[in-house]
Amino acid sequence: MIVGNVPFHLTTPILRRLLPAGHWQAAVLLVQWEVARRRAGVGGASMLTASWWPWHEFELHRRVPARSFRPVPSVDGGLLTMTRRPVPLVGERGPYQEFVRQVFTGRGRGLGEILHRTGRIDRVAVREWMRDAGVMPHALPKDLTAAQWASLWHQAGPSRRPHASSQ
Repeated sequence: MIVGNVPFHLTTPILRRLLPAGHWQAAVLLVQWEVARRRAGVGGASMLTASWWPWHEFELHRRVPARSFRPVPSVDGGLLTMTRRPVPLVGERGPYQEFVRQVFTGRGRGLGEILHRTGRIDRVAVREWMRDAGVMPHALPKDLTAAQWASLWHQAGPSRRPHASSQ
């Protein structure tokens, strides 16, 4: 178990070191409120969250007002818990995380267009996956849940090599 009051300006670098480390099962962290919200996927997930969702669950517990700290920071804190999943949603970390990066940084008006442009999945398969997964047509990568990212990876993942299809 890891418990920490993380300096707000160091939250992301610390999480980037902590998440791949295999020696912990759960963490309770006091971090900047907006960072806690993004890691928990409130209002849309970040690329960092989507990259680690198959292995970790992120949950926002409560807001801690800035006035609770000394010296008083300019922003509120948030209590974030991270728990390692007993069984990962996907198996291949490196390829999966590269895929998430491609999708988050890809161009297009909505997830369907972005996914097609990765070259891993044709337009028909994208539409079918979005329908089956309950994803709205103009959703963005930030709008997907952990389960939807895992489902998408199984549809368009490592066994699918980028191709030059223009369907």
